[in-house]
Amino acid sequence: MILKDSFEIEAPVEAVWAFLLDIPRVSACVPGAEAVEEVEPDVFRGKLVAKVGAVKAAFNGEAKLEEKVAPEKLSASFKAEDRKLASIVTGSFVARLSPTDRGTRLDYEMDIAMRGRLGSIGFTVVQQTAKKTSVEFINCVATALAGLESEP
Repeated sequence: MILKDSFEIEAPVEAVWAFLLDIPRVSACVPGAEAVEEVEPDVFRGKLVAKVGAVKAAFNGEAKLEEKVAPEKLSASFKAEDRKLASIVTGSFVARLSPTDRGTRLDYEMDIAMRGRLGSIGFTVVQQTAKKTSVEFINCVATALAGLESEP
């Protein structure tokens, strides 16, 4: 399943790039992210709690930064599992940054594969959840980059 979107953030490209590489700050903006830690350079483990439709999932997983082309492209891969739901989510993420008159345009694309119970949930439900989560994330990033306190 491919999910993609774009947002404009009122901050310079370099500031957005630096923020995206600051994993503690980024993870604080990801709704449901908990206990994110770096286990080796560019490899992170953590937990993500999310409600997808009527199903509440608690994933334990790992993400790896795959490619960093400063300050324009960042890619990562991830794999997470919810043992209670017998579900596994794997995928990749690519973000591209470009300057605009107002700041930075962030275009992203995620390629997600879901197996197990979550794999049976319809695309529309997953897409709606992803869109809501993306908006919350971008609002948090924009607030953080404006120098204000943010809440995920």
